[in-house]
Amino acid sequence: MNQEKKIRKARKQNMKLYSLYRAISIDLIFYYAIEFLFLTQVKHLSSSDVVLGGAFYAIFMIIFQIPASIIIDKVGTRKCTILANIFNIIFIVLIMSCKNLGMLIFAQFISSICFSLKDISDTALIQYSIPETEKQGEIFSKLEGKGTKDYYLLNAGTYIISGFLYVINPYIPITGSLCFAILATVMSLGFSDIEEEKKEKTDTKNYMKDLWEGIKFIANSQRLRSLFLYSGIAWGVFCLMSTYRSSLLVDIGTPEQIITLIAAILSFSAAIGSKKQMEFHNYFRNKSLSAILFIMTFSILIVGILTAMNISYGITLAIIVIGFILIDFVKGMSGVLSTRYLGNFANEKILTQIYAVNAISRNVFRAVISFLGAYLLRVTDTTNGMILVGIILLITVLGLVGYMKTRLGLKPKEYNENEFFKEEK
Repeated sequence: MNQEKKIRKARKQNMKLYSLYRAISIDLIFYYAIEFLFLTQVKHLSSSDVVLGGAFYAIFMIIFQIPASIIIDKVGTRKCTILANIFNIIFIVLIMSCKNLGMLIFAQFISSICFSLKDISDTALIQYSIPETEKQGEIFSKLEGKGTKDYYLLNAGTYIISGFLYVINPYIPITGSLCFAILATVMSLGFSDIEEEKKEKTDTKNYMKDLWEGIKFIANSQRLRSLFLYSGIAWGVFCLMSTYRSSLLVDIGTPEQIITLIAAILSFSAAIGSKKQMEFHNYFRNKSLSAILFIMTFSILIVGILTAMNISYGITLAIIVIGFILIDFVKGMSGVLSTRYLGNFANEKILTQIYAVNAISRNVFRAVISFLGAYLLRVTDTTNGMILVGIILLITVLGLVGYMKTRLGLKPKEYNENEFFKEEK
């Protein structure tokens, strides 16, 4: 009974802390509003180098993902969450001292260690903490949605002032990012490892048996394969568009303060998206992810085509802002919804493995899309690059939506039995 009380207390503490923790730790605060400006203007890297840095980050994430899932299962989610946040601190320090592409790639190497652990451990930690009920998915969506919404709102607030701070001294907003990373590390110390309280650690032989069961389940699940494809393509494009947006604004002569103000507006849009993800899901149901893909694709194409028409600066700027408001709105919903869908029909033994494979998929596609995006910036300008990305994406999305149609969003009775994880006796 004492053990059960201890677990209940730990669950409540984790759920109480989680949304606030995620609000300051999903990603770097302050940083992304001025990342492109800092690396190109202060560190004198090219826009193509910045995209290449992201591509190498994705490759490192692919390499580390399976080892990370093994480490998390052996060490525990809490310890890995703390360790991940420490690596985030190291990454910011490396960016502050970056001098060339090689140092940027090394910094991305450190960042990949952080997020290969963090992307799994953070989400698994709260999944373990939520009691196993019919509303488990809904509870997760509320907690993750609130944390994501607050992250984007906090980001927006810091983005508003980061442009002005950047003009005073480019290192001020980077220092602010460092302070938030330190705060996230301190907050992560307040979590408990629920799975450690519930069961003893398995030996290596049994762990490998469990891992093999998980791999077989994932390989046989058409539903999961569809989600991995969606998550990979969507995430890769969202990451590329973040850099393309900054490059596009610089190309048309937008001042630094306006660039960061726009970033703040887009962060507000993503916050609204993450808050509205349940309503979006209830409205579109099994077409939710398809709707996100089409909104993202047509927004990219419209921004690229209209910007290429050489309209006046004011109208061009308005087109870019409106287009990216839509992109960031669906970005805010995408992460929460796809993570929720991934956790359906699976128990805690398989969750970390599903999240690990999803992270690998996301980063395989991000690497491919980033290398393509970097190549396009070397051979043409950002506007033409967006148009080409939009055309390629439209063709890809049409095929992907057709593939997902018979594999996602079905009623539980309509799924094949191999979509439900069952432990081997």
